[in-house]
Amino acid sequence: MRERILAARDSRRGLRPQFVPAPEDFTVAPAPADLQDRRTEITGPVERKMMINALNSGARVFMADFEDANSPTWANVRDGQRNVHDAVRRTIELDTGEKQYRLRDEVAVLFVRPRG
Repeated sequence: MRERILAARDSRRGLRPQFVPAPEDFTVAPAPADLQDRRTEITGPVERKMMINALNSGARVFMADFEDANSPTWANVRDGQRNVHDAVRRTIELDTGEKQYRLRDEVAVLFVRPRG
């Protein structure tokens, strides 16, 4: 089947893609130490309480999702950016009157998934 598809493509265009070979000394830097173990990751919204809980969850990585987990209203995007700003600086906190949310000493590595 694959060969038939490639032959049909060749008859239409006449050329197959030509890929440039990688140089013999091509290497990639190793992943940073914080990303060597990614067995447990969480993806979630950029809402303040959710971010604090996810960062404190014990997961290795938390991906703050501005795409699928966030309704892109002006307030949500603005507040999400503020929450990421505060999380990076470790100043993110929330006091609901019933409970206080703060970052622990050891938290997940923070990734950000921007809106597409």
